[in-house]
Amino acid sequence: MKKIFVLFLIFSSLFCQDFLKIEDCIKIAVSQNLNLKITKDKIEESYYQKEIARKYSLPFLGFSFNYLYLGENEGVQIGNFPPVKFVEDNQYIFKLTLNQPLFTGKKIETNYEISKESYEKAKIDYEKQLNDLIFDVKRSYFEILKAKRLLQTSEKYKETLEKHLQDAKSLFNQGLVTKLDILKTEVALKEAETKIIECENYLKISKSNLNFILNRDINSEFDIEDILEIKEDEKPYDFWKETALKERDEIKSFEKILSIYEKNIRVEKSNLYPQVYFFFNYNLEKGTQTSREDFDTNWNTGILLSYDIWNWGQTKDKIEKAKKGKEEIEKNYQLLKNSIEVEVKNSYLNFLSSKEKVEKSKKEIELAEENLRIAQLLYREGMATTTDVIDAINSLTNAKNNYYNSLYDYKISYNQLKKVCGILKMEAK
Repeated sequence: MKKIFVLFLIFSSLFCQDFLKIEDCIKIAVSQNLNLKITKDKIEESYYQKEIARKYSLPFLGFSFNYLYLGENEGVQIGNFPPVKFVEDNQYIFKLTLNQPLFTGKKIETNYEISKESYEKAKIDYEKQLNDLIFDVKRSYFEILKAKRLLQTSEKYKETLEKHLQDAKSLFNQGLVTKLDILKTEVALKEAETKIIECENYLKISKSNLNFILNRDINSEFDIEDILEIKEDEKPYDFWKETALKERDEIKSFEKILSIYEKNIRVEKSNLYPQVYFFFNYNLEKGTQTSREDFDTNWNTGILLSYDIWNWGQTKDKIEKAKKGKEEIEKNYQLLKNSIEVEVKNSYLNFLSSKEKVEKSKKEIELAEENLRIAQLLYREGMATTTDVIDAINSLTNAKNNYYNSLYDYKISYNQLKKVCGILKMEAK
């Protein structure tokens, strides 16, 4: 009964664990990844900053209240006349103020344009984050597949060694081999068991990494769909280069930064012009010179003009500083495009190299399988040593490991190429 219960628990855990396809992982990451959520918050922050800048051009309506206590105000005595109070001991002033900018040398309008560019840049930064995230998901996904395959080959390695140990024991009982053959095989088996533990740990770590990216509990159990070898879309280098220069979000982001720096120059130049505002004040007062005993109202309106006549060349220096900042960004912009070309070139060559490794490792498996077959046959005939067989098993295991490593590295390198071209984000649309 106890065995049945244990089996029930094992099968329940197997059927209850998640089964994820790569498309599922991308969807989960887009909706749950914390870094992407932070970037979304920055977009909203930039949106509200844009709205704040827009409203600086609108009329401002404010209210203020001022209470002033003058103590024992005895008034002013003139000659032999009794003291005269021009104001009361307690003063109350309620003020309603309206301000409207009329001319600021386009400072307000330009600051609003800067905030719009910053808002657009925040959205571009989100696209870059999305592009990087999808690559991280795919890389982690393929690392899990790689770990699973390495675990399978390690288990197969152990299984093959166990069969060889049976052969060695059988031949030992017949007096055809020495005890040394058995001992060597048992040592190899212990090494195989250690390798299995290492592969199991590698698989656990790979799953934890994907869980972290998906913002899940890092210990959550799941299985994933295997992706067999599929020939990826091969295009010439010029295609990838042109795509990167068109789609890379870093380039688009730098273009927005350049626009912002250009507008910063206009903001500084606006200080060369006077600042003109319209104002209107409506006052309700008591205890002042104009309304001593009862609340009384008064109002005033006018135009406020301010202009820096002389500030020791600060305005000119600020303009020059803004120009130098723009020139620096222009140089960094060109440097960025050059570095992107290098990135694309390296990724493209790495992709081609990984493709060749897949084809080469296929041939190595065929050679290693034939080598093992011959070594096992010769061993049974007493024409090969147990070391020859173990070496042949090792060679086949390494060949299979190289194949799976190269296969999933091929997948990763292709997605790396798409990442550096800025087009992985399209898979989330």
